[in-house]
Amino acid sequence: MRSLNLKPLGKNDISFYLAIEKYFLPRIDEDLFFLWDLYKAVICGKNQLISAEVNLDYTEKNGIKVFRRHTGGGAVFADEGCFMFTFLTKNTNREEVFKKYLGFIQDALKKLGLDVVFSGRNDLLFQDKKFSGNAFMTSVHGSILHGTMMFDTSIEKMVASLTPDDSKLISKGISSVRQRVINLKDYLDFDIYGLMDYIYNDISTEEIYLSDSEIREIKELEKMYLTKEWLNYQNPPYTFKNKKRYPWGGIEVMIEVKKGKIKAISFNGDFFTNQELTELYQFFFNQEFTKESFEKILAEIQLSDYIVDASPEDIIDLVWR
Repeated sequence: MRSLNLKPLGKNDISFYLAIEKYFLPRIDEDLFFLWDLYKAVICGKNQLISAEVNLDYTEKNGIKVFRRHTGGGAVFADEGCFMFTFLTKNTNREEVFKKYLGFIQDALKKLGLDVVFSGRNDLLFQDKKFSGNAFMTSVHGSILHGTMMFDTSIEKMVASLTPDDSKLISKGISSVRQRVINLKDYLDFDIYGLMDYIYNDISTEEIYLSDSEIREIKELEKMYLTKEWLNYQNPPYTFKNKKRYPWGGIEVMIEVKKGKIKAISFNGDFFTNQELTELYQFFFNQEFTKESFEKILAEIQLSDYIVDASPEDIIDLVWR
C-alpha cells in the first residue's frame, strides 16, 4: 500500500494529522496509509458535547490539549505512549473498509505472535481487552478510517481526562478501565518507535513524503481545527442539566445551548431568593457557554442579591465541576 512517511516531521499535534487527512482525501487515486507520532491529547468525536465528555479542569492543569476530529464516535485519550494510524480510501462501504484496513493491523500483529481479534463495530482486542479504538467517515471523495494503538498509555491520565472531577469516580474508573483495555508494551520486544516502524514497513509497499509546499497547505488547513468555532460551536444544540446541594439549599440548573451560546437558563431548587431570577437570567442570555464566560458574568454581579447566601464559586462548581 502507498504510505506517507512522516518520520522527518517528528511529533505533531492531533490537528496536524487531521489536516493531512483533509488535504489528501480529495487528492488520492489509490489507498494511502500513515502513522501519527503525537503529543498527549483528548480527541472528541465530531458530534460530541466536549464539556460532557472531558474533565476540562484536569486537562488544562496537566497540559493536555483537547481536539475535535471530523469523524464520529466517542472521546479518546492519547499520549506519548500511544500512536495513531490513518487509512484513506475511495471505498465508502463501512463494513468493507473496517474489515480490510483493520485487517492489515491485525495481520501485522499476528505475525508478532499476538492473537488480535475484532470486536463490536470498531475495536481491536488482545486477550479480550481493547488496545485499538477506531472511527470512520465518508465524503464524496472517499473514506477516512483512523484509530489508536495503545502501547504504554497512562491509564490514570486517560481516566482522569475523561471522567468528572471526583476522586472516588476516578479511582473506581482506573480499576474498571484496567479490566477492559490493555497496553501492548509488555508483550513485545519493541519500544514504541520500533512497533511503529514494524507496522509501517509491514503495510507499506511504496512511500511518499510531504513537499514543503504541501506542508504549507496542510498548516493552513490545520488552523480550522484550532478555532473556537470548530472546537466549541460544533456542539449540537442541547440542554445542560445538573443538580447539587449546598449549605444554602439544593439547586438544579438547566441551560439550553446552541452553537456555543446560552439561549435559556434556569435555576430551580429549595433555596431562598431576594428577588425574581428573571433579571439574573438576562446576564447569561446569548453569552458563550464557557467557564470563563460564567466567571466574568458572576464577577460583575452580586449573586446573593438573587439567591440568598449563594456564591459565584458555588455556581461555577454546579456547572463546571
